[in-house]
Amino acid sequence: MIQTDQKKEDLTEVKRTRPVFLELFCIFSFVFFGMITILFLLSVFYSGWITDVVNQYTPQNSYSKTQILIITLGGFILHATAFAGAIQIWNLKKSGYYLISISTLIIAVYHLFHHNIPVSYTTLYIALIVLFGLFYRKFR
Repeated sequence: MIQTDQKKEDLTEVKRTRPVFLELFCIFSFVFFGMITILFLLSVFYSGWITDVVNQYTPQNSYSKTQILIITLGGFILHATAFAGAIQIWNLKKSGYYLISISTLIIAVYHLFHHNIPVSYTTLYIALIVLFGLFYRKFR
């Protein structure tokens, strides 16, 4: 009985712990991507109303309900993928880094080529890729 308790203690000591800053980045990513995913999911259901509001306040650009639905559905899928990547990074998986990197890179490229989106938003997405990349060696 004493040997099994010692083995359990040895196994817990060998188990990798995640660095504090990685935990902070993961918690930030959970909140950030989780909230945006929920908002995009709601906007998918209310895309007709959003189309009416957008067309009312930007009469020079006429958007169809399908265009708004595609944009919101794409945003939902990309942010949900990034959220799933953050969960995998929390578990120290390399696949999580790839998921979050690809989805945030697609979002950042969209931000760069779309008008009226502040550069600070694009910088935030790129910074997340770089910050998680600093801990790449810790992932399995």
